[in-house]
Amino acid sequence: MPPHEESRSSWICRDELERVRFMDLHGRLMVANTTILVVLVAVIAMAVPFAPQPLGLIPAAAGLALFGGIQRNSRRFARPELWVFGAVLGAEAMIVLAVAMNDGALTPAMALVMWPVAGLAGRFPNRASLPGTVYAAVLVAVAILLADPGILTRDPLALSLPLVGIAAVHTVSAVLRDSDVENRGVAILDSLTGMLNRAALINRTTEIEHQSRLTGEPVAVLVLDLDRFKLVNDNHGHASGDAVLQGVAQRLRRELRAYDLAYRYGGEEFVVLLLGGTTMAATATAERLRASIAGEPILGLDITVSVGMAASAPGTAFVWDDVFSRADAALYRAKAAGRDRVAGDAQAVVEAELTGAAAS
Repeated sequence: MPPHEESRSSWICRDELERVRFMDLHGRLMVANTTILVVLVAVIAMAVPFAPQPLGLIPAAAGLALFGGIQRNSRRFARPELWVFGAVLGAEAMIVLAVAMNDGALTPAMALVMWPVAGLAGRFPNRASLPGTVYAAVLVAVAILLADPGILTRDPLALSLPLVGIAAVHTVSAVLRDSDVENRGVAILDSLTGMLNRAALINRTTEIEHQSRLTGEPVAVLVLDLDRFKLVNDNHGHASGDAVLQGVAQRLRRELRAYDLAYRYGGEEFVVLLLGGTTMAATATAERLRASIAGEPILGLDITVSVGMAASAPGTAFVWDDVFSRADAALYRAKAAGRDRVAGDAQAVVEAELTGAAAS
């Protein structure tokens, strides 16, 4: 397995479903953040002539510009959640630094740090948003105490209230995030099999197309279709048909790695995306999936699948419509050749032969 495939997981997004949810929430927050960024840059520009320490506004402006650039280009990264998380932490630090240098830490302007805190809780699960929020609280507390070490005894609310405000913003934002994640899970998950659905697939392929233009890594598409599935429904009932689909989905999840992307495309058809998947590796994966499903009956029924495979060439951009249409055409050839087999498209066969000849 190529090392880059393993590295696609992260401590923030541990599987594909979590990344799909993150990117969906991030995309919605990006519109609001862009508006806020524009307003803040305008305010900072107007404040420069009156600021006690104008140079102190430079790190804030630079941090906000970096944050804006990363969030707008996040789809270009293999692990966008890590870049966005780092950018938010940097924005917190730059806001606190700029406020402390110009107004002193004991100012209502320190409330600006609640903006990135809300963004953390809105995008990230608690395992990431809680450390980021604690980090923001520590920055604020240190800035206030450095500005006035005696504040704890003279006016403890001046320190405690900003920290309570930060905690409150995180708590409320996290509740709204969890509700949104739950509702969106219904929209992108197939209710029968628990797999990602066609809508999630279309969203993900757009991101992969962006990534492939930068990396040039090949992307393989497998299209799997259950053989003679109509007979299962006709002879054994739709409940048995549903159980067969659930069994097939379970075997796909068992055989695939965390970042091999599997979707229920519709009916008895499934799609698997293999990031960085060469023609030979994708063919091997397709054969492994076919053998796993055929190797053990489901509900006492012998179930087989036909698989069509196609891949983008290394060094070229992945185009979903093109590669999927080739894989789908290969699927029909597998059906016509007798079912329960893997077929590659003509381009993939040529590439495999050339690779084999070069290796020998």
